[in-house]
Amino acid sequence: MSGLAAHVWQSWRSLRARELAGWLLIGLLFGVLDSSSLIYVLDQPGWPLALLGQLISPLVLVLVIALIWLPVDRSDPQHPARPWRLAAALLLGAGLALLLLQWLLQWLAWPDAMALMMKKEGKPPYDRWHWTGVLGDALFASLCAGLVVALHEMNRRQQALELAMQGSLQEQTVLKRKAMAARLATLQAQVDPQFLFDTLVGIEQDYARGAAGAALRMEQLIRHLRVALPRLRESGSSLEAEAELLESYLAVRLGPASPGLRRDWPAELGQLEVPPMVLLPLLQRALALSEGMPGPCELRAELNSPGWRVGLRFGRPGLCGDAAEIAGLQQRLQSTTDTQTRLACSSSADHTLFSLELHP
Repeated sequence: MSGLAAHVWQSWRSLRARELAGWLLIGLLFGVLDSSSLIYVLDQPGWPLALLGQLISPLVLVLVIALIWLPVDRSDPQHPARPWRLAAALLLGAGLALLLLQWLLQWLAWPDAMALMMKKEGKPPYDRWHWTGVLGDALFASLCAGLVVALHEMNRRQQALELAMQGSLQEQTVLKRKAMAARLATLQAQVDPQFLFDTLVGIEQDYARGAAGAALRMEQLIRHLRVALPRLRESGSSLEAEAELLESYLAVRLGPASPGLRRDWPAELGQLEVPPMVLLPLLQRALALSEGMPGPCELRAELNSPGWRVGLRFGRPGLCGDAAEIAGLQQRLQSTTDTQTRLACSSSADHTLFSLELHP
């Protein structure tokens, strides 16, 4: 019983100002409409009190019905017996409200429109406690309140459907984003067949010439494959993993002429999640535009409240390339991450900097 009392109390406390205003507005509307009957008894003494009673009575009625309706409304919206509970609450609320109203009007001794009309026509006063009148008033009040509750339930269900639809759309967007990120990570892990073929041919020629660096190039290729191929089973990447991939790619692509990759970031950013298929394409673009001589390469990361910034710097100017390609990478970023991203390129007299900003 204490649980039921707590539920009723919490339901009453949860009454929102908008709901209360709606019920009072409905009661006032019915009071104004019902007051039109006083036109025929304006010449009778006591009609101002009758008018006041006509305006107050619907307000009392709707407030009592609302108090009985609230615990049912705040219960499980998916319960199969909810329509029957609402109907029972309306009937019970209407009955209690009319009993309270009849007692209140009798205690105040205010005349009503019906009493003044009977008095004007010389008829005996009617009994306000007669069961037919009470039953009729209860059914009328229940019908009016039922229409209000029905509209409220329709609005609730529509909002629930809209929320469910929005949730489904958001879930679908997240799933599409994850699928896109996994597909891009897989593409990044795949070794270009032409690149692999050319590298193997070069290594074979080095061995045929007896070049001292042949074994080193083979080790670098094996290292690159060990870094790239495990990504086929992964859907994301970290800053450390991306740096290792870029470094191994530079070593295989440029061989002894590789400038290497300088890393610069705080230790806590090493596992920073980086979108796939962004940094490696930028490196490949820079190598293509610089004809394999990008100068010193540096990958840095830093906190940039409220997010972080990743920068890929090359020691040669003019490697930004076509702006349309940067825009394409930016669009890819937006489709694979739920964070705000910005990809930009700047070139000075001695370097080119690709800057990737990520904001949660």
